[in-house]
Order: sequence, then C-alpha cells, then structure tokens
Amino acid sequence: MQLLKTGVLSFHGFFISVAIVVMLLYAFVYASKHKFDVSTLMYLTPAAILFGFAGARLLYVTVCDQEYVDQADKWRFTDGGYSLFGAAAGVVLTAVVWWLITKRKQKLLPLFDTICASAPLAIAIGRLGSIFSMDCLGDVVENDGLRFFPISIYNNSDESFHYAIFFYEAVWCVVIFFFIIYSEEKLKRRGVASYVFTVLYCGLRSVFESLRTDSMSLGFIKISQIISVFTLIGVFVWMCVKISRLTGFKPKYLISYGIFTASFVIAFLSQFFMYSNTKVRNTVIMLICCFVMMAVALYNGVVYIDESNKKKPRKKRLPDKTRRFSRVAPAETNKGN
Repeated sequence: MQLLKTGVLSFHGFFISVAIVVMLLYAFVYASKHKFDVSTLMYLTPAAILFGFAGARLLYVTVCDQEYVDQADKWRFTDGGYSLFGAAAGVVLTAVVWWLITKRKQKLLPLFDTICASAPLAIAIGRLGSIFSMDCLGDVVENDGLRFFPISIYNNSDESFHYAIFFYEAVWCVVIFFFIIYSEEKLKRRGVASYVFTVLYCGLRSVFESLRTDSMSLGFIKISQIISVFTLIGVFVWMCVKISRLTGFKPKYLISYGIFTASFVIAFLSQFFMYSNTKVRNTVIMLICCFVMMAVALYNGVVYIDESNKKKPRKKRLPDKTRRFSRVAPAETNKGN
C-alpha cells in the first residue's frame, strides 16, 4: 500500500483517510448513543492515529525485513508497507495506556465497544482502496467465466485476472457492522460489539489470508492468519472459562467445546495439506469449519449472557413509604334532629 505518490496523496491513501474519518464520525455517534464520554475520544484520537500507523509499519517491517536492502527504507512511510493487525495493536496499546494513566477510573470495555463497532466500516472502506494499489489479491483466475469484477480484478503488473480478496473482505466487514447493530439491540449488554467483531472478523480473516498471495509471511507461515486464528481461539477459551465459572462443566456446553475443537483441527489439516489439485475443495472445507467455529463462539457468548442474567440477584421490592392508609372517621350524625 502506497500512501503518497510523487508528493500527492495516492488513491489508496485517500481511501485510508476517508476510512479514518468515517470511523471517527461513527465512533462519536456510537459513544453519544451509549452514553460514553465523547471527550475521551477527542483526547485519544490523535494518539490512537499516531500509534496505529506506527504499529502498522513496525509489524510489517519486522516480518518483511528481507524486502528492504537499505535499512533506511524501513522508515520511509510514504513507500507503503502496513499491517492492519499492527494498527489494531497500536490502538489497543493507546487505550490501555490511557486506562493506566487514569488509574483505572474509567472502564476499558465501553471504549473497546466504541472502537470495534466502528472498525468494520473503516476496514471495508480501506480495503476498497486496493482497487488502485492492487494488493490483497488471490491467485490467477483460470476460468474465463469468472474474469469480471467483483469476482476478480485485472492486474496490470502481470496482465492477468486475480481473485478480488479485498472486495470479499470489505463485504464481510459490512455484514459484521450490521450484525453488531442487530446483536446490541437484541442483547443490550456491554462487550457485545467487541466480542462479535473479534469473533466474526478474525474467523473469516483466517480464510481470506489463506487465499491471498501477498500476505506477510515467515517461511510458509502467514502471520496475519496465525494472529487471526489464535485471537479467535483465545476469545473462545476466555468465554468458556467465564461460562464454566458460572455453571460448571455441563455436558451441553462440553459438546460445543468439542465441536469448536474438531472444526479447528479439520480446518488446520485442510490448510496444511492444501495442494494445487485440492485447493478448491480444501478452501470450501476451511470456510465451513470457520463458520462453525464462529457460530459456536457466538452461541457461547449468548449462553454466558443468559446464564449471568440468571445469576443476578433480584432486587427486593421495597415498600412504598409514601403510601399511607388511614382510617377515615365516620361522620357524626346530628342526634338532636
């Protein structure tokens, strides 16, 4: 991704700028709606943008060190080379530092909800900029019937059509955005936006990274895919621990743990043994397994909310002291008449 080109903002850089603006605008709207301190966002925004870009660049140059002959080129931010997960790490670091500076007086969860509710819009808009930079692409399309956008896109560099993975990810992020709105309306609980975004984005991002040909890699390991998978597993395990503390190890929940584990193993084997003659089949298997893993993780989230609501002690209804009943003395009759 090239942010600047001959001193002028590139088209991809323009989409990144629009993505940041849209994310901030929606974050302010979301914060106001959910009664989160808007002034906190105003203070954190400059630092979040700074640390976000720094984290995005740092992760990329660390993993892709072999691409830079001259070490000074690593710090030429206009030449491109950024990681979305590095940017996310920078933003999370900003939030945690702010939380520590304020001596934990503020809560992190409402802030994370605000970030995660607006992040899908930013990712979707940013990915559309790949139309101009020609990154986030898949393999060369061999079937002539699939050589059209949005299934594929023509790349001038090698004069061939490639699968438009960036567009698939953008569409999925739009789905996540509306699913977060729906989930919050139904569940009405803090943390829903953070949990839903993490599960749905990391779940399918692991499949998208498998299809990309320009991923950050260390040998045969795709870094973004590993981050996505282990983040999904970490969130799932964390939710399982919270459920077990509430209900113990009930059989019906143990079944869901087994389904998640089996799906992960099958998806891992499909990726590990993916060859040219089995790529389509194994990709479909991976996609199905990832959807199953996401569904189980979301199910566990709903279970936790339901069980925690049951455990909440009901407030005793206090007697209304303002209602005082007094007997009305009978009216005296005039006995003289």
